[in-house]
Amino acid sequence: MLTLYYVSATFVQSWRIQRACNKIAEHLAQSSSIAFYALQPGNDDGFDPTFASSELCGNRNAAKVTDILWLRGNQRGCCLRPLQALQITPWISFPPAPSLLPFAYAADTATPTTTPTERQPQPRITLSTDKTQLLHLLIESQVEPQRDSGTTDATMVRLEDYGKLIAWKIDSHLAVLIETDIEHFTKLLIMTFLQNNLCINDNLPLLRIESVQREGQPQPFELLANHLKRQSRNVAEINAESWQKHLKDLRALSVLAHQATEFEIQKNRTEGKTGLPKQELVTQRQTEPTAPAVVQVKAVAVVEPTTKTTTSPAKSTQLKQPSPVQSPLNKPSELEKIAATKASTSQQPLEVQDNSATPVMATPVPKASTPSKSFVAVQPTSPPSTPAPTVAPTPAPTPTPATAASDSRPRPILRRNKDSLGESKPLNVLVYSDSASARDSAIATLRQLLERDVYTIYSLTPQQAAQKFWMEQTALLVVCGSVAPTIGQILVDYFLHGGKVLSLCSDILHFILPNYRTAEVREHELVQFSYDKWQRVKMMHHIFCYQPSPVKKNFSTDSEESTGQSHSRKPALVCPRSMELKDLSGQTHKLDVKVLGTEEIWNTPSLMLANSVQSGGKAVFSQVHLETNPSEFEFDEEKFTVLKQNESTRLEIFTDLLRKYMGVQVRCTESPDPTATGVVFKQAYFLGRHESKFELLEKLRPRCSGTDHVLVTPKLTMKFCGQDDKTPVANTNVLPILIHSCPDDFSTVDYYDNLKTEHIGRLVIYAPVVSSSMHVINDLELVHGLAVLPLQQTAGLGRSCNQWLSPLGCAMFSTQLHIATDTALGSRLPLIQHIVGAAIVNTLRGHPLYR
Repeated sequence: MLTLYYVSATFVQSWRIQRACNKIAEHLAQSSSIAFYALQPGNDDGFDPTFASSELCGNRNAAKVTDILWLRGNQRGCCLRPLQALQITPWISFPPAPSLLPFAYAADTATPTTTPTERQPQPRITLSTDKTQLLHLLIESQVEPQRDSGTTDATMVRLEDYGKLIAWKIDSHLAVLIETDIEHFTKLLIMTFLQNNLCINDNLPLLRIESVQREGQPQPFELLANHLKRQSRNVAEINAESWQKHLKDLRALSVLAHQATEFEIQKNRTEGKTGLPKQELVTQRQTEPTAPAVVQVKAVAVVEPTTKTTTSPAKSTQLKQPSPVQSPLNKPSELEKIAATKASTSQQPLEVQDNSATPVMATPVPKASTPSKSFVAVQPTSPPSTPAPTVAPTPAPTPTPATAASDSRPRPILRRNKDSLGESKPLNVLVYSDSASARDSAIATLRQLLERDVYTIYSLTPQQAAQKFWMEQTALLVVCGSVAPTIGQILVDYFLHGGKVLSLCSDILHFILPNYRTAEVREHELVQFSYDKWQRVKMMHHIFCYQPSPVKKNFSTDSEESTGQSHSRKPALVCPRSMELKDLSGQTHKLDVKVLGTEEIWNTPSLMLANSVQSGGKAVFSQVHLETNPSEFEFDEEKFTVLKQNESTRLEIFTDLLRKYMGVQVRCTESPDPTATGVVFKQAYFLGRHESKFELLEKLRPRCSGTDHVLVTPKLTMKFCGQDDKTPVANTNVLPILIHSCPDDFSTVDYYDNLKTEHIGRLVIYAPVVSSSMHVINDLELVHGLAVLPLQQTAGLGRSCNQWLSPLGCAMFSTQLHIATDTALGSRLPLIQHIVGAAIVNTLRGHPLYR
């Protein structure tokens, strides 16, 4: 009987796997990605495609959910279109197995050979020979292992058992790319998400498994490892302290990989090649064998900002470019060693992925069956801010004479017009970056310095930049890192037509100033520079130092021996004060160029300003990392100490550049605490008939924790306080609600005298300050018509995660409606938003002061 049971169970399991394989193959055949991912506890994205696809994918913003495959707790599984692309050029290849980097993984063979007569060892995994069955998987995990979780080697999923390890990178989490086939992909999903076993090598918590299209080749581990210190990990089992040292080694290796990638891009531009494709920027590529490069000059690369196209801003300049001065040195830089070794050892061209297929429009996700009653949370009625547009992935357009005419119109001045709707929508501050860490650092610093409730800050993707819809509503464009030539031309055109651009260690500098085409390599070092009243400031320099021509063969150091004579040293570089540049339509613009700050030892430019005489466009170029917080260098005690000492100066310089040259509103620099929110949270008030209030409280009692009327939701903890109850301190996550009190700044008499409804708005929670009024009514079944009236919100969100600025003076509310689905309105719920909007418009038009 046991044998029969075992045979039956094996047959059923095999049938299930085969059925799942067929289902997965069906989706993958339609140029789709399959993503299984885990959300943070208490979070529900509703299968939002921006959460379903990894932020590492280049066309993430174009993703649409077409089918729901898995839903259990905080775990999701869905099908995405189009197929998500992953650029792995700045990633690192895996060392030969077995190894401990980035995690412990076993040898490629299942059983080692012990005697000469024993048969050859079997490979650990055998993939399908049918190329149509092969695919690449992006696997993401947390960087801290689960300790004392009860997970054993028997239950831990080892990635090498399900595919070939290709490449990895580490940032806020660990990302791994493996090559596998449909059968092993199915088995991996069954062993992880379907069995709720989210633990991979080294007990790392699994976050995501997503099928992707691979683009590019990773940096060879062997070449990078030769330029780092000896690895700290030499055994599989290590304690928490040793694990932190191991993470430090991994991050250092990842930084070197990014630097090597950027160095190779600049080197290819120098030799007239198209360069390596950057993440999110390339949809079609052509490759050619790379000839071995021989670099004769230490740390000097002559950078061509664009490919040889007639509309390139670099080629449109009227200035005659000087020939770079070469100074031979005995010892090449570390990055040159990596690039030269990689070029000399690669004999085969890069693999080419075909991206020419037209994306298929996603099919709407079918709605689940609805109960007899639905709960509709109506969002605040004040207009949301305009986000950076989400667009379909299209190749960045190459300007042609036919399209130049449409782009030749003068760009309007970036100022709100009181006679238009522009006054009701805040202007955007957009951050374009080639790396997530630089983008997050820049956004965090901008939120800290910009005036509150004036601008909305979004990241700008290459797909969005190519569409140009963002230009009219953008007050400031911040650019970090490398920029593709086609995107660079668009950003230059934005600047030439009146836009404000802040370049933070970006090669957009030599798009706008093509004569700054020479780059001296700096390998992650501190420099000392001066700007205005701030003297001898130490900050991290960009990996490249762009300058008109390489005069010195060495750059500055942190030596204090020369600081005493730095102010008397004459400038070593002759920086042009004016130049001409053509926009995409062929119109010539005159630029005034000024050096704002210089590095004190060799007088190379650290801060520069370019001003368009005709349009008023301004661009500030920083070759020091003004966006970098010292906490990013906690692993390097020496650098962390220096950067911490200069932190207040960094913020002061950043603020001065924004206010003086970018023309944006910044917070008062005299504030003692630049991180303070400036908002004082207060208790809310429960208003309405006492019978109705206590009826709702009785209904909520089963949801309350303890006997104190405390409601805990994913975003907010609320406590309904009676007369004798102790009121907790209000903050962004805690909202005390007084039951028997009335507010001083809200007239309940005027409110109820003018209220004409029977149910809607009769029960009110009035909050002077709250993170979001939607946090009060989300995830709770309250009562039909209950309204939340906030005077001010600190973290309002609109649809599609749009930022919602709601300072003092906004008229807004959220309400919960209970509508039976078997009624005429219940079967047409989308009409509610239009009914609410029409009612508000009619009310305003009927007001005596309306005109």
